[in-house]
Amino acid sequence: MIKFPNPDNKKVYDSDSIHIVREKYNTTLNKDIVKDYVNHPGSVLIISFVNEMILFVRQWRQPVKTNTLELPMGTLEINENSIEAADREFREETGFGAKKYTSLGSYFVAPGYSSEKTEFFLAENLFESALPPDEDEDIYLEKYSLDNALDLITKQIIVDQSTICALLLYKSLL
Repeated sequence: MIKFPNPDNKKVYDSDSIHIVREKYNTTLNKDIVKDYVNHPGSVLIISFVNEMILFVRQWRQPVKTNTLELPMGTLEINENSIEAADREFREETGFGAKKYTSLGSYFVAPGYSSEKTEFFLAENLFESALPPDEDEDIYLEKYSLDNALDLITKQIIVDQSTICALLLYKSLL
């Protein structure tokens, strides 16, 4: 969590899943600004292949009231590093573990209102190793080739920005 040395900085709302803070800061133009934003512990996203097909999860997303097609992803827990989180989330959402996780980079999700940074991983050498899903996860696995997945972005079937970013990044690294 953020430390509040400035008495004008404070928690606005705090729950198990979301933390909103209000901070006062001074711009380079010497103007005082007050900004509310989501303070986030960070997240991970995992791209993996089974027989040259990318593993996706389809699941209900309550804030947007629809099922989305995404790469497996999730939030870091307290005292968890990003590789541990990637392994846990991948096992919970796909039923697979990986012998190797390679970081492809990390990116801010929505820096205008959130501190969330997502680290993208490539999971390799998969093996079956399921963990129980979170209680709000009703997940269905789907597999698509990279070309099909890129087409699903164009058709706006894949609409999750982290998934889109990760797929385009992966394509650029080939």
